[in-house]
Amino acid sequence: MLCSLGLAALLAAPSFSLAQVVGTPYGFAAGVTGGGSATPQTPADIEELADWLADDTPRVIMIRKTFDFIGSEGTTTQRGCRSATIPCNLSNGGQDWIKDTCDAGEAQVQVTYDNAGTSGLQVGSNKSLVGVGDKGVIRGKGLRILGGNNNIIIQNIHFTQLNPELVWGGDAIGLEGNDGVWIDHCKFSLVGRQMLVTHYESSRLTVSNCEFDGVTEFSSSCNGDHYWTALLYGEDQKITLDRNYFHDVSGRAPKIGGGGNQIVHAVNNYFSNIGGHNFDIGKGASVLIEGNVFDGADTPITSGTKSSGASVFTTPDSSSAATCSGYLGRDCVVNSLASSGDWISLTSTTPLYDIGMSTGNIVNPMGVSKVADYVVKNAGIGKLGSAGSADSAAALASEPTSKKTAAATKAPASQGAEAAGMWTQCGGANWSGPTTCVSGAQCVKQNEWYYQCLEA
Repeated sequence: MLCSLGLAALLAAPSFSLAQVVGTPYGFAAGVTGGGSATPQTPADIEELADWLADDTPRVIMIRKTFDFIGSEGTTTQRGCRSATIPCNLSNGGQDWIKDTCDAGEAQVQVTYDNAGTSGLQVGSNKSLVGVGDKGVIRGKGLRILGGNNNIIIQNIHFTQLNPELVWGGDAIGLEGNDGVWIDHCKFSLVGRQMLVTHYESSRLTVSNCEFDGVTEFSSSCNGDHYWTALLYGEDQKITLDRNYFHDVSGRAPKIGGGGNQIVHAVNNYFSNIGGHNFDIGKGASVLIEGNVFDGADTPITSGTKSSGASVFTTPDSSSAATCSGYLGRDCVVNSLASSGDWISLTSTTPLYDIGMSTGNIVNPMGVSKVADYVVKNAGIGKLGSAGSADSAAALASEPTSKKTAAATKAPASQGAEAAGMWTQCGGANWSGPTTCVSGAQCVKQNEWYYQCLEA
């Protein structure tokens, strides 16, 4: 089925401002508004942050510092487990496990962990959680988005230090059945368990411009690379993975399927220094992998994927990539491998049909030669002024650009006398609101469509 997405129309369409959110949710998160036009607020402490995230009020929550939860809920010492047969555990650069009953080949040990890391901050519906500059850090605790809580944006936040020495020490972001989540320009590091996990329920989300930083002293394989990266495992999930930077990880990067029906579009991601495996795809998953770069990846896709019962299209060459045109209205982009393991060619057209049927959710990739440079420059926190924060189609259709300086830039002529508030929009193409800022702020260009009042 031909579901062509008009690139020219997308390029002409303005990116809308969602208060402090930069750019527009796209892919399977298209239409998400988060806190919408709610007045941006900055929590004073960890208690206020927790309260605001969990309540029923639409909110735009600005993070301007490190919110440190370590020690806030005490510690627990309990029985744990350590491998007795594999020479890799907490004593020599590995991880021990938080669990009461050990499996065969494991020895009982005592483990001590920070309680804050093992229980995430609950997030209610209609929330935007946005970091300011490179200052938005949540340390020692992740997010837990319970089923039924929908329409959420998480942007420009660094999640770190969740009991990294212990498996089950904590997940950075856990989704448990959510319709409409956009996770953008975030960074994940030093996490005990999953950096991202979708659990078993239905979820619709886009993960874009994020950095999955696996450098650690506590590796389950003792190779300095984090193993538990991203687990996308649930019923009726629709997920876009676009322009993310996975580096120094050794597994589940990502693991998809095995527990339900997933439609996943993995496009323009950069996988660097992967000391284990990237894609591990199980039964029930429908996955299109295109335009990604694998650089120093031992196992770009596991051998078990081929016999797992999953439906996967991997664009092994330009000839097969042309197959996409009948479903997506364009050829797929061939993946690139350098200094990496063998690539498995899989050509099921089921993912092409599934994604092609999702009109309005199709991502138009950039050429694969641009991916590594673009992703390294734009993925992660503190880069919302870069091209990586613009509309997907506009950003991907242009040459990658480095982060713009935060110098004041003249916005279009004002059509009203009212001054825009701190952190709000003050200009951009087709903008008809105020283009001057309140005292103490200056109007700074973020991209063609969005100018923002920032501290002078």
